Amino acid sequence: MKKRLISLVAAAALVGGVAVAGAPQVAKAGTVTVKGDTQATLYGFVWAEYNWINQATGDADHSNMPIPDNDGYLYDKTKAETSVGVTRIGFAFKNEDANLEGRIEGGFFHEGNNFRLRRAYVQHNFDNFYVLIGQEWILEENFASISAGFTAPAGFDEGILRVPQLRIGTNIDLGSANLDLALAFEWGNKAAVSSSDQEKPTTTGYVSTSVDRYTFPTTAARAVLHFETGFGAPAKIYAWGSITPVYVTADNTTYSNYTDQSETSYAFGAGVKVPVSMFTLGGNFQYSDGATNYAGLSDYQPASYYVNANGDDEDTEMYAFNINATVSPMPCLTVGGEYDYVEFKNDSVFDGTKPKVHTFVGNVKIDTTKYTTLTLEWRHFKAKDFDATGLVSDDDFSGDQFYALYMYKF
Repeated sequence: MKKRLISLVAAAALVGGVAVAGAPQVAKAGTVTVKGDTQATLYGFVWAEYNWINQATGDADHSNMPIPDNDGYLYDKTKAETSVGVTRIGFAFKNEDANLEGRIEGGFFHEGNNFRLRRAYVQHNFDNFYVLIGQEWILEENFASISAGFTAPAGFDEGILRVPQLRIGTNIDLGSANLDLALAFEWGNKAAVSSSDQEKPTTTGYVSTSVDRYTFPTTAARAVLHFETGFGAPAKIYAWGSITPVYVTADNTTYSNYTDQSETSYAFGAGVKVPVSMFTLGGNFQYSDGATNYAGLSDYQPASYYVNANGDDEDTEMYAFNINATVSPMPCLTVGGEYDYVEFKNDSVFDGTKPKVHTFVGNVKIDTTKYTTLTLEWRHFKAKDFDATGLVSDDDFSGDQFYALYMYKF
């Protein structure tokens, strides 16, 4: 097979990995040797994040929830942390002869900063549709927040990222607009159905459940409409839905012998993004019945299903929304703000109370060069009525997060 020298450029399809930081794509020249008719594109980024959190749970770069006021000595303390483990590198492949493309991408965000596979798939392109096979970002919306943090605000951190899947999609040209449609069967997405590990009965006599197996993948569908407005870049409207069948077992089988019972969770979401000159306005909404981990709380996540000693099961509903705006007064500077809200409802278990989280985000992104971006961000999160879950005894607690993120993309 003949060898070919090709240019290395930053892959435009890096969307999944780089969209977390929301910074512009860049390119860097170079060469690599590959065999046959396959062309390869090397891409990646170096991610350096510096965090300070006050009265917040967990690691600084994994936190979107506060610590309750009565939760030991750390409740009013500040912690600092540094991480470069999100750094990634990948290859995108394309073979025009066979109408194939693919990707292998890995990162270092693992125990001991070990290298770990993130994305690996092959995509067959036909006349008006494609078939993707392998591990890729879930079809459901992953990047609904303008936050540059690794952990998105409560309500939109998803809790599910990349999973093995079979995806079928198409793009329909509507003249001044285009419509992307896709359907996916996603394995591993059972993580959307969460447990709070509430092994002791709640005050209403319920314990949480956990997924013990699943026999069919999550089925998800998405539609994205891009259209011209005449006010700037194309606007975007999207909608998605998913169904996740699982089998669950009570976390305390001594209290409730609820074992290997079938449950079907579902969720849907929608959003809009409208650029107007130097401004960009956006909003997102999502709802779930059973699949509460689409909210992605870093701690105190209510369970998807609860059961009492009589075997009566109750599902938890969740809904979340956010609104955001950014302004770019000059090409190298973007200032943004966002409000996020998430609420959980399970009247029988929470006795009519609805645990909720409010998050306020403000950030500044500066392109220090064509290839590097500095982001400074502040987040304030406030949790209310979580004492109803039995996981905490505080009904109103809040915390703050500050961080600086520097990224070099190639």
